Amino acid sequence: MENVKGTEQLPSCRDIIFVLLFVFHILGIIYLGRTYGFEALRVHDESPEDSESSVTIIFTNLIYIAGFSGLFAIVISGFTLLLMTNFPNKIVQIALILTITFSFIWGTIGIGLSPKKIVPITGIIALAMSAAYAFIVWDRMPFAAANLKAGLTGILANPGAVIVSFIFQILAMVSSIYYVFVAFGVYDAIQVGVINESFEGVGYLYYCLLGISYYWTLHVFLNIVQVTVTDVIGKWWYEPEGDTSHRIADLKHAFFRSLFYSIGSICFGSLFVGPVRILRQLSVFFRPTEEVNSLMTLHECMHCIQSGMTSCVDKLGVRFSHWSFTYVGLYGYSLMDAGLQSAELFERRGWTTIVSDDLVPNVLLLITIAIAGLTGLFAHLLEQFESLSLTATGEPVVTSFVAGGCVGLVVSSVLFGIISSSVNAVIVLFAASPVDFEQNHPKLSEEMRNAWREVWPGCMDVLDMRVQVAGFLDPTLNGSVRGPDMYFNPAMNGSIRGSERHPLLH
Repeated sequence: MENVKGTEQLPSCRDIIFVLLFVFHILGIIYLGRTYGFEALRVHDESPEDSESSVTIIFTNLIYIAGFSGLFAIVISGFTLLLMTNFPNKIVQIALILTITFSFIWGTIGIGLSPKKIVPITGIIALAMSAAYAFIVWDRMPFAAANLKAGLTGILANPGAVIVSFIFQILAMVSSIYYVFVAFGVYDAIQVGVINESFEGVGYLYYCLLGISYYWTLHVFLNIVQVTVTDVIGKWWYEPEGDTSHRIADLKHAFFRSLFYSIGSICFGSLFVGPVRILRQLSVFFRPTEEVNSLMTLHECMHCIQSGMTSCVDKLGVRFSHWSFTYVGLYGYSLMDAGLQSAELFERRGWTTIVSDDLVPNVLLLITIAIAGLTGLFAHLLEQFESLSLTATGEPVVTSFVAGGCVGLVVSSVLFGIISSSVNAVIVLFAASPVDFEQNHPKLSEEMRNAWREVWPGCMDVLDMRVQVAGFLDPTLNGSVRGPDMYFNPAMNGSIRGSERHPLLH
C-alpha cells in the first residue's frame, strides 16, 4: 500500500493574505464601534408608540444578562465535559442522557413560568428530537464512543488544552456582546439620521456585512482552539502512554503555531469551509441522475450543466473541508493542500463513507442546543428575579430567552469544539499511523479496532495486517513521521530505513 501519512511542513506563515484581511476587517469593526456604537447606550426620548418601525432595547441590562448567561454556560458546559471524561466507556450515552435531561428541565420549568410561550415549546421540541435521535443511533454508539474515548484521553493527557478553550470561550462571549453593541449602534444611527441611507435597503447591507464579520470572527476563535487541540493530540499519539514530560512544551508549541504559522489558513478556512459545506449539501438537489434515457438535446444540455456544477462543488468541497483543519494542526499544511491530503488519505483507506458518519458532531450539536436552551431559561429567570427590562415591548420573555440562548450556543460551541477536533485528529491518525497507536496506546487501539469492526465490518482488514506485520518485524517498532527515521530490528541483523520498510507499514 502507498504511503498515506502526511509530512511535517517547514515552519512558514501560509495563506497570509487572509490574516491581513481579517485584521483589517477587525479594525473596521472597532472603528464602527467607536463611531456609532455609543448610540446603543444613549437613552432616547421617543417611546415605542412614537415609532412603529423601531424597538427600544436597554443595552446595559442586555450586557448584564448576557455576561451572567455566559458564565452560566461556561459552568454547565464544563460540568458536562467533566462528567463525560469520568465515564469514558459510556460517553455517547451520557451525552444523550444529559441532552434529554437538559431539554426536560428547559421545557418543564418553562411551562411553570410562562405557559403558552416560546420557552416551553422549544424545550419540548428539543426533548422530542433528542429522544428520537438517541433511539435511532443507539446501535452505532460503540463506534462513536471508542473515537470519543481516544480523543478525550488525548485531551486529558494535556489538560492545558481545556484552559485554552476556556480563554476563547470568554473571548467569544465578549466579542458577541461587542458585535451586538456595534449592530445596535448602527441601527440607532440609521434611525436618528446619523447614517444617511443613500439608497433604500442600505441598512440591510450593513447588517448583512456585520453578520458575515461576526461569523468569521467567531469561527476564527473556534478553529484556533481546534487546530491547537489537533496538534496536541498529534503529539500525544506518538508518545508512550503515561509520558507527560513534554506536555507543557507541546501545548506551547501547538498554541504558538496556531496563532503564528497557521493563522492564515485558519482565517481562510473559517470564512469559506462553512458556506462550501452548505453548498455541497444543497448540491444534492440538482445532481444529475445516473440513468439518462432521453436523447432530447435540451435534456442533454441540462445534464451537462448539472454535471459541471456538481463537479465544481465537489472540488470545492474537497479543498474546503472541515478535515482541512485537522491536517493544518497535525502537519502545518496550507488550507487547500490540507483538504486534498485528507481526501486522498480517506480515499486510499476506503473510508470515505465511514468519515461521513456525523454521529459525534450531531450528538455534540444536540447537547450544545440543550445547553443553549437551558442558558436562555436562566436568562429569563435572571430578568424576572432582578426585575430587569430588556425592551419596552410586551414580550420580554422572548428577548431575554433568545439573548441567553445565543450566548449559551456560542460559549458551549467553543468548549465542545475541542471534543470534535480531538475525534477528527484521532480518525486521521488512526488511518495514517495505526502502528504507532498500537505501540504507544495498545488498550485504546484494541478498543477502537473492535468497535470499528462491529459497525463497519471489513474496514480494519488492512490496519490489522499492518499491526501484525509490524509486531512480527519488531515489537518495538516506531514508524512515526514525527519519530525517528530509522529503527533497529535485531532479528534482521541490520537497520531498516523509511524507504525500506515493509509496504504494509506505510
